[in-house]
Amino acid sequence: MEQISDAAWTFANQLDYQHLLKDIARHTREILQADKVVVYSNIDNQLKPETRFPDSSSAITVNQDAAWCVRYLKAKVANTQTIPDVRNSICVPLVSTQNRVLGIVEARNKRTGGMFTEHDVRLATCLARVAASAVDRARLFYRIEEWKQSIETLLSFNATVNQHLEPTEMVRELVSNVTGFLDAAGGAAGIVIRSERGVVIQCDSYYFDGIWHPFSRQWKPNQGIPGVALETEFPFLIKDYKSNALADPALKEFDIGSCICVPIKNADEQVLGFFKLHRRVGEREFTWQDAAFLESLGNTVAVAIENAQLVKSLELKNAKIKSLSQDYVRQLEAERQHIARELHDETGQVLIGLKLRLQVLAGLLNVEQAEAKDELDCLRSQLNQATAQLRDLAKRLRPPTLDELGFEAALRQLVAEYRNQCEFQIRVDFQSQPELSSELETAFYRIAQEGLTNIIKHSDADTVEIVFANQDGRQVFSIRDNGCGFDPEMNTSGLGLIGMKERVKMLGGSIDIRSVTDVGTSVEISLSEPAPK
Repeated sequence: MEQISDAAWTFANQLDYQHLLKDIARHTREILQADKVVVYSNIDNQLKPETRFPDSSSAITVNQDAAWCVRYLKAKVANTQTIPDVRNSICVPLVSTQNRVLGIVEARNKRTGGMFTEHDVRLATCLARVAASAVDRARLFYRIEEWKQSIETLLSFNATVNQHLEPTEMVRELVSNVTGFLDAAGGAAGIVIRSERGVVIQCDSYYFDGIWHPFSRQWKPNQGIPGVALETEFPFLIKDYKSNALADPALKEFDIGSCICVPIKNADEQVLGFFKLHRRVGEREFTWQDAAFLESLGNTVAVAIENAQLVKSLELKNAKIKSLSQDYVRQLEAERQHIARELHDETGQVLIGLKLRLQVLAGLLNVEQAEAKDELDCLRSQLNQATAQLRDLAKRLRPPTLDELGFEAALRQLVAEYRNQCEFQIRVDFQSQPELSSELETAFYRIAQEGLTNIIKHSDADTVEIVFANQDGRQVFSIRDNGCGFDPEMNTSGLGLIGMKERVKMLGGSIDIRSVTDVGTSVEISLSEPAPK
């Protein structure tokens, strides 16, 4: 029981998914005295060996008993030799509170030479219950990090699109941005050219390891991988690029494994260009989920390409960009709400369930096992802290006060929270009653949130003043501090200021950012909102 408590302690403090799987394998091997332990993940009903302990360079032979455990949600002991060098094994599923199999832990061969017993099965099952909660939590935090990176990538790329680059330059920017996000080693992009002689898709360079290489090519429909994307108007995935008949011979000198090619299409489903990404040999393959994400970026690029090509339709172009930006903000806020709900409803329930299990476990211990009870009390305390942190994260993603009580209450609550973590004074002054649409409430709240975050990180201010007023039919919102300031001529705007400007621009307002070194910074937003909420 002490070993399982130690394992639970380790699992509870590990949020990195891959490291957690290694910890599970290591503790299982120690507790069951197994020769080797293999941990499988189960995603979309696909079992995949993720790690083993101890490590070795040999390939992992998948035990079919693992698939049996997924089907029947219980452990299985096999004492027949179905895998070379494996005399007997225990396979036990990692089952979530929703009865989803998250993975399988397989212990192979007793180190003592004997066979696994029913006692070993009970130990493995108990350890798997503790590990399952940790795996579920680690996966959720991994998804949150993915969502966060997706949001940052979309905001960054949205800013790039709005720089009014030429189409060729724009798709190059897309490749260099997305390779890092999807862990790709390289890629290329091109634009469709239509003329009296027909349609071709053209590329002038190839990106690999952060360097652009000359790569001038033209493909007709169904020629090469870009030509197939042009003809089918559908993403194209390749497991082994170099062995594919459509691969370009000039690229075979690069270390290329899997490949994904996505057409850039406009709203009429007309292909305007393409971009493709490559991963190195031996790295994970691209998935259809990657394709869906790249298609969403491709849609953004397509709009920008059309805008750059239709110079005479400047007014229409601005309307499309504005509408696209509004859609992105709505999607981001909807995603924040979704993540906040998941954190509160699902993960919170998992942690509460784990706490109850620990309480039950503590009740099973006798008086002499005081040390174990102390460890369980410590675990419960950590669970309480984790639950509080999750609640705080959910509130920061999308505060319920904003939807329930409106902008003023949400802003005052936000300021109260920042007062607890900063050393400067914050004064809030509502000179008029805010009558805002839901869209404006969200925009002002996010601007205040970003402004206060920037002040904490960079300003060294003593005093901050936040003022809201209605002046001549316009809603005016300002944030001022007496911090170190910066030189606007020398400063390169980060994502924070870019995000503020983009929010105000898409709502048809104006933003005035003024800063003087060693004096302070002021940000003033003015928006027209004739219709109250």
